[in-house]
Amino acid sequence: MQWELPPAGFLSSEADELVPIVLQANERFFALAKDVNQLMMAMAQESLNTVHTSSMADDAVLVRLLMRAAGFYQGALLMAERGMYVECRAMARSVIEVSLAVAAMGGDKATFMQMLRDDHLKSRRNRYLTLHTHSTDPGTRKTLQTAIDQLEKSLSIMSPKAVAALGALEPAYFTYQVLSDDAGHVSATSLDHFIEPHEGRKYWNYKVGAGGPDEIAASLYYCLYGAIPVAVGVAELLKLEQFAGQINEVVDRFDKVPHPLEKNAQRGYSKPTP
Repeated sequence: MQWELPPAGFLSSEADELVPIVLQANERFFALAKDVNQLMMAMAQESLNTVHTSSMADDAVLVRLLMRAAGFYQGALLMAERGMYVECRAMARSVIEVSLAVAAMGGDKATFMQMLRDDHLKSRRNRYLTLHTHSTDPGTRKTLQTAIDQLEKSLSIMSPKAVAALGALEPAYFTYQVLSDDAGHVSATSLDHFIEPHEGRKYWNYKVGAGGPDEIAASLYYCLYGAIPVAVGVAELLKLEQFAGQINEVVDRFDKVPHPLEKNAQRGYSKPTP
């Protein structure tokens, strides 16, 4: 069998023509997903005009978490529209990671903020160590060693698991793990998206092109799984009461949409608790 790929892949004109078909196949999911995006952007707009503090003040961190979630969420939706369901899930994973951080701010804020600061310094120290290891210039090595010595060795990198344990969304860490294996990292599972097995993998073909409606629906569900708790948490913590009605509406709609992951219930999927 010979496979023929569009010269520009998902950036080709063929992919452009596919967008209306993909949107129609999951019309209800896309409608909800886009309404959630509008809600997040309205919240971000309001927050940008009202939160004017130091960059590491609690409220400013929350605003930036909202903006980070919105950016990854929008990227995920753009990918979903073009049938890029695997890549969409990798972005959805980042949205879920933000939801864990927002929940941590609502749970043990002091610990999370300290973890955020320690992570920043530990990451810098690790970069200096890498440069020091590979540098052959004595002067450069001396400068780097001085910088390394100024940063505590005992600092820790912030882990999503530790962040999840601080807030009410700790069970969502399992979904984060699933997406890490399914799409976020190079793994046997993520590579399996690019094959079509037959007879228990005795035979297989390469799988090319856009994902099917069910695959895209599941990816959109992951996006909403992360985005809605972000909106709920940020609105509560920043006291954005004016968005309560819209938030309740999207939560209710999310509860009522068909659950594309139910067939994978044995893997432990569950809806988030916003």
